[in-house]
Amino acid sequence: MNVFFLALAMAMPSVETKSVESGGFTWEYVFAKPAGQPKGLILAMHGAGGSGPQFAESAQWPQKATAAGFAVICPSGLPSRPNAEPSFATNPRVWNSGQLNPRSQRVKVDDLAALDNMIQAATKEIGKAPLFVTGHSNGAGMTFRVAYEWAGRVQAVGMMSGIRLFPLTKKPLHPIPTLWIVGEKDPLSPFEGGTTKMPLWGTEKDNPPVVESAEDWAAWMDGKGSLASKAESGGVVRMQFGKSVHVWECLGHGHGWTGGKKGELPDSIIGPEVAKIDATEELIRFFTAHLN
Repeated sequence: MNVFFLALAMAMPSVETKSVESGGFTWEYVFAKPAGQPKGLILAMHGAGGSGPQFAESAQWPQKATAAGFAVICPSGLPSRPNAEPSFATNPRVWNSGQLNPRSQRVKVDDLAALDNMIQAATKEIGKAPLFVTGHSNGAGMTFRVAYEWAGRVQAVGMMSGIRLFPLTKKPLHPIPTLWIVGEKDPLSPFEGGTTKMPLWGTEKDNPPVVESAEDWAAWMDGKGSLASKAESGGVVRMQFGKSVHVWECLGHGHGWTGGKKGELPDSIIGPEVAKIDATEELIRFFTAHLN
């Protein structure tokens, strides 16, 4: 083999579709790892109606994570009716983040156990590595939940266009560095809060204001939740709450994953997509800065 192509092949990341069994269900996920030893493992969760392969492709997690030296898991959540075939319009894949109807079948499924099985499988393959968690929309809400439940395991978290929808009752073992990217014009998770209704599924959600939620998250971690700094540049207002929580408000932007492949939902549902930053790249930089 030509030396150039041999070197190229050795540098190519490994991308596979895998599955684990948990709670009587089969959970599929995309797993990618760099050619060398990963410096960390990223768990990246899609929004409601999405899937692991969809989020991997639209946000370019396999390419960008492995290029930075990380392994990445992009899991597929189970649908709202977990025993039926998933359908974006009638039976979307979701995460048990705290926003599901408490009387639904789906809320009884233990998502954390399934995610843990995926992480354990990855650890057997790549060895122990720092764990970072991220997600979009409903996956962002699940990121908050994973950070809360696994506060002693998670190195740092990042999320976009989602909200925490559960109470904070137990204290973490240590602060969790957090980068929360939001859109100023997000109609589904409004910056100022309020009740929203998803037109496709008719589901309602009560959203607390982002600033209030960030203050609570920061106070939960290190006892200081007040705004520490605020500055705007390049269409992004960067705020810090306490010592560990960073909120980036993308001016004029809606609900979509910034820098990613535009989805099929129209702006009338998810709002405009105007932000100049690439959320995937920014989160990878944030995770890299918190490896130690």
